[in-house]
Amino acid sequence: MTHSTQPRACGSQLTSTPRFGARAYAGCLLAMLWCGGAAFAQKTVSGEPGSSDTPSGDTQPPEEISVVSQRQTQLNSEALSISDTPDAEPHVNGISGVAGLGALAGPAYDGSKKTKTSPFPYVDVHGFFNDRMYLSSVRGIGVNLLDLDHFRGGFALNYAAGRTSKDDPHLNGLPDISGAAQVGGFLTYSLKPVAFEARVRRRLGSTAGTQVELGASVGAAPVPRFHLSLGVSVAWADASYQKTFFGVTPAQAAEATALGNPLTPYTPKSGLTTAGVTGAGVYQIGKHWGLIGRLELQDLIGKQAKDSPLTQRTFQPAVAFGAAYTF
Repeated sequence: MTHSTQPRACGSQLTSTPRFGARAYAGCLLAMLWCGGAAFAQKTVSGEPGSSDTPSGDTQPPEEISVVSQRQTQLNSEALSISDTPDAEPHVNGISGVAGLGALAGPAYDGSKKTKTSPFPYVDVHGFFNDRMYLSSVRGIGVNLLDLDHFRGGFALNYAAGRTSKDDPHLNGLPDISGAAQVGGFLTYSLKPVAFEARVRRRLGSTAGTQVELGASVGAAPVPRFHLSLGVSVAWADASYQKTFFGVTPAQAAEATALGNPLTPYTPKSGLTTAGVTGAGVYQIGKHWGLIGRLELQDLIGKQAKDSPLTQRTFQPAVAFGAAYTF
């Protein structure tokens, strides 16, 4: 795999506020839409919209076999990407773009028991400079600096969302958390069909904080046009990040209580925050169109997050579904 509210990432995550150590939920959906887009961004040398995705026999022209192979590689990488290892994909040949729209449903914020459903648009363009650079509404502006065999690494500048007290009644009386610039780095190791990734993200400004996430994914293809993946991840956040999203100062507690939302002061420390399992799928329905789905089962495992007065429920399931069109 999350943007004045933050989508839940990949990384990687389906709510309007950031989740620790992974993308915010909407960011996950965006990642999904990016994934699907790249899967369907086919610069075909030959072949027609209705052509088969698998070689039909010895009489199939070599260039068609090459196109089929590229499509399968892309679909497989996109399925892995949806499972929150978005930087583990192989090279994309040429520049491609995708526009998508999906629906996402998940907690209003990490720890909330309220479910929020909303639409989310997405645009992604990648493949610049031999796939060294990308522009994405979920991944930001990124550069791949390391690309050696199975390893890939780089950095990105992005926008990290915040949250508002309107997201959930349990936030009534607390100040809004504004969005901020975010810088980060990643390192991935891919050994088909498995991919591993480590990510570090630093939120800048008055709500500065650092998140670190480790993840792994494995992919499978029941049929040529349908690719599945299963991913696991665990995340850690520093004390600054924890205080921003799980902490409550004495003044904030007093104001919230006066407004009918009784809260106690709480100052969390650094530590593990979340662990999750993600199932995802990409289905290609045409040369330009595709469907993407994701189910995430996440739990607030860290004591610092679980003990927060803002945490109403530790188990945080989320689901997303969308369609993408390449151009």
